[in-house]
Amino acid sequence: MPYVTNDGLRIHYQVEARGEPLVLYHGLTGSGERWRDTGYVQELAKTYQVILIDARGHGESDKPQDPPAYGRRRQAADVVAVLDDLGIDVTRFWGHSMGGDVALTLGRHHPDRVRSLVVAGYSPFAAAGDEAAEMAAWAADLHGGMIRFVAGYERRHSALPEDARHRWLANDGAALAACVATMIAESDGAQVADLPSIETPVMLLVGTEEPFAGQVHEAAALLPHGVFVPLTGLDHVQTFFRSDLVLPHVRDFFGRDRDRTRTTV
Repeated sequence: MPYVTNDGLRIHYQVEARGEPLVLYHGLTGSGERWRDTGYVQELAKTYQVILIDARGHGESDKPQDPPAYGRRRQAADVVAVLDDLGIDVTRFWGHSMGGDVALTLGRHHPDRVRSLVVAGYSPFAAAGDEAAEMAAWAADLHGGMIRFVAGYERRHSALPEDARHRWLANDGAALAACVATMIAESDGAQVADLPSIETPVMLLVGTEEPFAGQVHEAAALLPHGVFVPLTGLDHVQTFFRSDLVLPHVRDFFGRDRDRTRTTV
């Protein structure tokens, strides 16, 4: 089990196959293993060296319970530490939800380390309406532990698949509460001002049933090389679990990125 230490915390990661590097970064409650469970690793490893990172507070990484230990800049620095540990100069990066936040942060603050970015199920605009209410519910429920958190989510939405429910319950509720507290503090829309300066190609995937789908369309227009892909009828969880619908778009985007790199060399 490879680990790298950054900011005093051990960050766990896994590497699959060989080829051009591609980092996969999960969302809240997840881990690197979720990309394997949903079939992404098996398909992507045919072409790429797939790097799975457990975000701080998740999976096999250390789990601080203090909100200042979290945040997009710290998580992006964890990714850079993993790349340095592997001797990788530049990578493609795909993040879902919280991972999408990290993707844009890498594009803004570490542009020399990322070749292209996929942002799925994430909006850089200020959380409002249903999204803000959902985050507030997470924060309240997490103070009651993971059983209350999962029950609250299923009450507001629908029952999780049994394997997903089991994995959610295995999380450290206090660590997630700290992570969510910082997510809420950072959901003020300040990141929008960074978008025009991100020169890295970015594809933004969003389910049309996600509350911020319109915002994601706006975000794509603000990026110099932004591509907007709406996934019809999908909600936030489905934009991750429906690998059969998501993978073709990502493969096409990375393929165009590869062709563009060849023509500019």
